[in-house]
Amino acid sequence: MASPDGPPLSLRPFPVADKAPQNLAEFIARVNTQSGGFRDVTENKIQDEIKSNQVVNGADTDPEDVDMSDLGHDEEPVKDAALVRMDVLKNIEIAGNTAMLTLDSLSLLLSKQNPTQAGLTLSQQLREMVGIGTLGADKLDEPILNVNKEKDEEEVATGWTLMQINQARDAADEAGKFLQREVDAESKYWEDVMAVKKSGWSICRVPHERHTLGVKFGFSEASPEFKNNGLAPMRRGDSGSVELDLGRLGGVSEGLVVTYEKDGQVVGRSVPRRRAHDDASLESRVLEARNTIFSQELWHELTREARTLAAYGVRPEGSTLTCSVDSSSKIVLELVPLTSCPVADDSLPDNSIAEAIFISLHVLLSYAHRYNELMRIRPIPPHISRSRGQQVYALLRPVITCMASTRAVLSCTTYIGSITKALQKSGLPASFTLKTTPFSAADPSSQGPNQLAGAQSLIRNILQTIEFNITFTILPNASLTIRGRTFLFPVTTTFYQVALPPSSTLQGICAPYADGYSNPKALFSYIRTTTERAVTLHFLNALSASPSPAQWIQSGTSIRDPEDDSRALQFTIAKQPVALVLTSSFSNNPKGETKSWTYSAHLDSEPTRLEDVVAREASRPRP
Repeated sequence: MASPDGPPLSLRPFPVADKAPQNLAEFIARVNTQSGGFRDVTENKIQDEIKSNQVVNGADTDPEDVDMSDLGHDEEPVKDAALVRMDVLKNIEIAGNTAMLTLDSLSLLLSKQNPTQAGLTLSQQLREMVGIGTLGADKLDEPILNVNKEKDEEEVATGWTLMQINQARDAADEAGKFLQREVDAESKYWEDVMAVKKSGWSICRVPHERHTLGVKFGFSEASPEFKNNGLAPMRRGDSGSVELDLGRLGGVSEGLVVTYEKDGQVVGRSVPRRRAHDDASLESRVLEARNTIFSQELWHELTREARTLAAYGVRPEGSTLTCSVDSSSKIVLELVPLTSCPVADDSLPDNSIAEAIFISLHVLLSYAHRYNELMRIRPIPPHISRSRGQQVYALLRPVITCMASTRAVLSCTTYIGSITKALQKSGLPASFTLKTTPFSAADPSSQGPNQLAGAQSLIRNILQTIEFNITFTILPNASLTIRGRTFLFPVTTTFYQVALPPSSTLQGICAPYADGYSNPKALFSYIRTTTERAVTLHFLNALSASPSPAQWIQSGTSIRDPEDDSRALQFTIAKQPVALVLTSSFSNNPKGETKSWTYSAHLDSEPTRLEDVVAREASRPRP
């Protein structure tokens, strides 16, 4: 059989076309093509053409041998060569298939006795379909030559049965052991799951994995970047223990570290709490995952807020955030893995400050979550949209505000306290009182539905404007009240206002600026000027009430003799260090030299009372 790619096999030569007309119609068509057509054909004319052809071809054929009676009859039709060729090919293909089937049948029959040799001629299709040795030809009526064959076959059958029973027993033992291991593993798995459930964690099915349980440790009001990461599948390990799939958290437990530095030295540090190395319980691992996702969200919100606090000294430095407190101290925030956290040092003096900042940041983020929940469930008018976008939480700003308020209170009390001590050293009854705004939670009985809880109300009150009042009494009839207010929004700063009693003598000699003071330097300048003028007026009234006939006048912060300008007592408040200084030019010194007395709270003060010094100096006669 020829190859399918080659030409088809033909058993006969190509047919030669027959020039004779095949039928009457062809004969008539040929005659019509000649001169004269069919109508001009006569017997004589045909005889003449035959003779002429015989003469040309040299033939001696007798014209009588031509039988003209057969010219009008058709010859036997010739078969089409293509049809004959297709018929031959079909017969060859049938013969080939029959041969191949016969070969496969014989090869399959022989494969039972001699599989190696028979497999060489067995087709691959038949081998895959029925296999080798599945067809045989044995004698059915072969006589039994061995009389014990039936007994041997029975023993063989019994042996096979015993072997199968042993195999079934071994398989049953293995299955029992496997089932016992599965029961123990499942029991341990569900014990851990129930322990987590009893600890208060929420258990649910994992989305897209309906046959897997998960524990929800995230926060429903967290930002979208972290809201979907708060669910961890609880997969069963080989031993039955629960393995938390924390791939969404990066697989690393992290925490926020707060460091407080002064003059480049670490003076306080707050380190996140870590679970003990021997504590491998599922509850502790879930708690650590919850703390991790909370710290990651807190760090994310801090970095977002830091972009708006550049004016307050908040700078990103690599993987840390730095917040300047003053010229010599700063706060450093960093998110680090728990395995890389520094060791807590209880000997640092300002650990309490770092710990307070650490707790404040976590409390403020929790408050933001509660506030989001309240805004979500609280009824609002229909014309107001609930979707207001992701807001930047105020986390670092309240800390900066609190520290700014603390610095303002410290600077004011330090300065006014120094002046008060200096006046007391001089014998004047000066004093000051500091009052701060107390923070208290709301009364639970007075709260309505959809209102913040008591703890949340306390945080909200803390986030309001921080106020403090200082009542400064210079003299019994000269006092003033300083009101400091530290604002959170829109600008974080401390604003000072000075209030005087209605009947205060300071209203006439040094009235405060009605719009207040935006920085402590301007406030201290006013306090210093007011104190100087109040003390000057006090001693002017004292000298005027004395029996001395001399007359005195006040010129700013000095007492002068109206007849001799060179005789004067000058009262000033020194800046560094803060002290009350009396300068006298009453001395009968021809060189015009002056003499001074200093009353300070920090240095060796003048032991003589200021009142006595003023009386002595004023009693000096004119030169």
